[in-house]
Amino acid sequence: MRPGARLDSVVFQLTPTRTRFDLVLIANGRKEKFASGLLKPFLAHLKAAQDQIAKGGYSITLEPISEFDVSLFTRGAVERFVRFVSTTEVLERVTTLESEILQLEDAIAIQRNDSLRLKCVDRQIMILIQPRQLLFTSLGQIQFHQCRMKQQHRRRIQKFKTVLRKEQAMAFTRAVAAGFDIDNLGYFT
Repeated sequence: MRPGARLDSVVFQLTPTRTRFDLVLIANGRKEKFASGLLKPFLAHLKAAQDQIAKGGYSITLEPISEFDVSLFTRGAVERFVRFVSTTEVLERVTTLESEILQLEDAIAIQRNDSLRLKCVDRQIMILIQPRQLLFTSLGQIQFHQCRMKQQHRRRIQKFKTVLRKEQAMAFTRAVAAGFDIDNLGYFT
């Protein structure tokens, strides 16, 4: 069956314990065993399956409800859905890393703005305090220490961001190995 083939129905054939399934795709009278695995992750995403399993029985049948649904009810869509449900931890990792990197970039931007503002304030303090050399020296030492700490903190954030970028590259690689397309990962995150 082609990925664009429209399906008549999708059937989860359950084991006697009703914990595992074989997924069968039906299109134009043809049946194709497509996947198998644990049922529980799929129940969390399919309200119709939850309703049918509550009634009992050893199969769950999913069919398109309207003409609009028919055009979306394809082998490719089912394939992406099965891949998504089976490998959610891969996608969750990609999403988590992306949000952490964005937070670090925000922190870096805020720090840059603070240090720019501090430099302007430092010049004003230096001009005002220059006549009193003793006071200027102690303030200068404090400012130097604060500046050094901020630089060290900024370097740590940059290193952490670099580590997260490498980890993100590995997460993307895992997602591609699981069958996801990097260009389409945004749809799942």
